[in-house]
Amino acid sequence: MLTDSQGLPVANADASAIKALDHVLGQWLGYGKDFAPFMMLAAHATGVPLVQMQAAALNITMDDPAAHRAAGGQIALAEARAADMTERERTWLRGLSAWHGGTLDAAAGAFDDLARAWPRDLFAAKLAQLLYFNQGDAEGMLRVADMIVPANDGNGFVHGMRAFALEEMNRLEEAEEEARRAVAINRNDPWAHHAGAHVMETQGRLDDGIAWMEGLADTWDACNSFMYTHNWWHTALFHIDSERTDAALALYDQRVWGAWKEFCQDQINAVSLLARLELRGVDVGARWQDLAAYLLPRLHEHFSPFLDLQYLYGLARAGENAAVTEMLASLEDRAVRARPFERTAWVEAAVPAAHGLAAHAKGDWAMAAQLLGESLPHLQTIGGSHAQRALFGALWLDALIKAEWNDRALAELLANDHDRGNIAHTKRDLATIYTRLGRAEDALTARQQAERLARHYRAT
Repeated sequence: MLTDSQGLPVANADASAIKALDHVLGQWLGYGKDFAPFMMLAAHATGVPLVQMQAAALNITMDDPAAHRAAGGQIALAEARAADMTERERTWLRGLSAWHGGTLDAAAGAFDDLARAWPRDLFAAKLAQLLYFNQGDAEGMLRVADMIVPANDGNGFVHGMRAFALEEMNRLEEAEEEARRAVAINRNDPWAHHAGAHVMETQGRLDDGIAWMEGLADTWDACNSFMYTHNWWHTALFHIDSERTDAALALYDQRVWGAWKEFCQDQINAVSLLARLELRGVDVGARWQDLAAYLLPRLHEHFSPFLDLQYLYGLARAGENAAVTEMLASLEDRAVRARPFERTAWVEAAVPAAHGLAAHAKGDWAMAAQLLGESLPHLQTIGGSHAQRALFGALWLDALIKAEWNDRALAELLANDHDRGNIAHTKRDLATIYTRLGRAEDALTARQQAERLARHYRAT
């Protein structure tokens, strides 16, 4: 039985299958865009179960109905060769079948088993992290990384995987150290770039973040649409917080939206960036309407509550009221059918958040504040990163301020200012609330701090 570059046996493989598997591993770990040759080989190598299963995994990650159906056919081809499989490949089949059937907890468990027993199977380890990420389980992500590092210590991609897991666990100094280690081994690791950006975003290190990302951005042209647009999205967030909204809007037009408008991840990057720009007072013109045309087919998909919430807000801001009503009803139906492991994500997080987002989009501030506030304690369960889910907190805070729920808004603003004390916009909002509360001296201090920060960012 032939083995791949990681020393793992592959049932029924010939030399061309091994070459394709080695190539697709590099593309998968490095967020490359040269997957077509592997998918073409999968159409012909129907007797190689691992080829079919890795092709199915790539299709499932697309969160697209047609790709999901294609994955079902590939899993069936693999099942037909189950008698030929190695034990590792049988574990792959168990995980993929669970994932394709929507049982994410069982799927994560299977790929966790793969990482533990075969730590050189980095394709499986990356899938394990993805499955835990989609359920908001940062501990699971880090456990997987810790299991595979000893067997792959010289592999920069593995340190990048560990860096992001550490960041999601709020172990920020360790996360940055791992991200820098990954880049020192392999500068072309966009996931490590991304992990470093998360650290600097969380710490409010805006100048550092821009320098880090723009200093590595020359490598992103080799990335697939998701990683290319997402790393530019992160760069745009630093520009927004450092009072450079024109630069952020230019990145939206030139880097974030337009690479692959039909892809869900590009769509949610666009939704999130437009929303954040509007929160800073930027007129985004007809961009919502352009985006909504690609969101309208997604009303009933429900691959993930994290995706659904952003689709819905984009449609609402575009004024697609009938679509929003239809999607809300469909989402509620999906929540009724939630399995025990996902009930919190759909029932306690997604449903109130969806109604809260719809309320925010039409300016019903009190309703938005109430419903988003109900959902926030449960939002980690929907998946996504801290930085991505921060959008929902920002919209909630905006609703609190506009509804004049002043005491609650003040508490949230003070917490934000404690964590990231160099954001001029936060200081301005503090000044607004202090003025409403009759605290003139505190309001003056906050306004002066905001202006000093704005001058600093204008000068850099």
